[in-house]
Amino acid sequence: MVKEVYHYQDARILIADDQESIVALVSRTLEKVFGCEASVVSSGDEAIARLSEERFDVFLTDMRMPGIHGLSLIEQVTAKWPDMHVVAMTGYPSEFPYVEVVEAGAKDFLNKPFLAAELIAKLMRVLDERRMRHELEVTHKKYRSLFDLSMDGKVLLALNGLVIEDVNDAMCTLLGKSKGELLSHDFVDILVESDRERFNLWMGICRRSGKGTIGDLQVIRSNGTLIHVDATVTMVGADGEEFVFLAFRDMTEKREVEHRLAEAAQTDELTGLYNKRSFTNRIELAVSSANESDSRLALLLIDLDNFKQCNDTHGHQVGDKLLKAVGEVINASIRTTAYDEGFRCGGDEFAVLLHKFVDGGPMVVAERMREKFEEIDNYGTSMSIGVAEFDASMNVAAFIRAADDALYDAKGQGKNTVCVAG
Repeated sequence: MVKEVYHYQDARILIADDQESIVALVSRTLEKVFGCEASVVSSGDEAIARLSEERFDVFLTDMRMPGIHGLSLIEQVTAKWPDMHVVAMTGYPSEFPYVEVVEAGAKDFLNKPFLAAELIAKLMRVLDERRMRHELEVTHKKYRSLFDLSMDGKVLLALNGLVIEDVNDAMCTLLGKSKGELLSHDFVDILVESDRERFNLWMGICRRSGKGTIGDLQVIRSNGTLIHVDATVTMVGADGEEFVFLAFRDMTEKREVEHRLAEAAQTDELTGLYNKRSFTNRIELAVSSANESDSRLALLLIDLDNFKQCNDTHGHQVGDKLLKAVGEVINASIRTTAYDEGFRCGGDEFAVLLHKFVDGGPMVVAERMREKFEEIDNYGTSMSIGVAEFDASMNVAAFIRAADDALYDAKGQGKNTVCVAG
């Protein structure tokens, strides 16, 4: 009993044969088993004309009939309609050997006379092949749509060597490069050098698990700027080969927002200096580092003389202007891009941490700040500064106390003075 194959009902089949008994057998079998009706022509010329007018899935053709026929017909049909399956039928196998028929482009071959079961088996194979090919094409189109239209950057890598096999438009936009500039290049070349080893280690882990995620990779754009991306990976296999499927999301804006928020949490809004919380954290780290590396560290504590009087006389707007000017003086007097850090610890109290300086360096910086402050419109205020250099016998509290004692001495000596802890 032949199993019903209901999904073949929409198959479009053209029969070309001038032998009525064969046409009747094939038509009857197609209708009974496959549930589809066939179109019929009786010559090669009619077949070419019909194929030009309509779309067919399968062309069943006799090898000897009026008009164009035989290998010439098959060659012409497969050249014009390469996606269609051709099945040859003949009662003259010696004249049309199987190998030559297949080389001409036919997918299969039937020797006349043939049984209905043989016809069914051949057509099932052909139609199954077409169905699988169609499903593969649909799957590929879905993949291409998901791949190409995704707003995230997508990259397909060959597992061996991590060479770029495919990229989507979003990835090209992300990198500012064309597809041609990316294909066949090593993927790690687009990463900053410091992230390449981390990426390779991550890939080793993902090969074992089949998938994974990694955050905050830095990628180099065509103009040399850096962007931050998060990536997910899936290992995929196709035709015996293994590939790496990567998806990238641009996190640059998010990282910048996080960075600004982190800076805001550490920074005094009025002066732009680090705040008191940052001072507490950083002085502990600085003391620990100085102990471990035996490096030089100094603390300057700064107090504005007569600031309360200035506020009472000129108002808080002038007071805020003055505090902002202190921040500018401190930043202009220290190495902000290297070893030194300025802080507003509250009200009119400020601090500076100096790292890795030469003999006398802290005193030079303190005097520089005091003199710069004298040069501006300071509304009758001045700077008193206490300086202490860290030594291994101190903890954080003792270090701060030494600078605070020096500041007290500076105040006691008439203000607008720098004193060094003895």
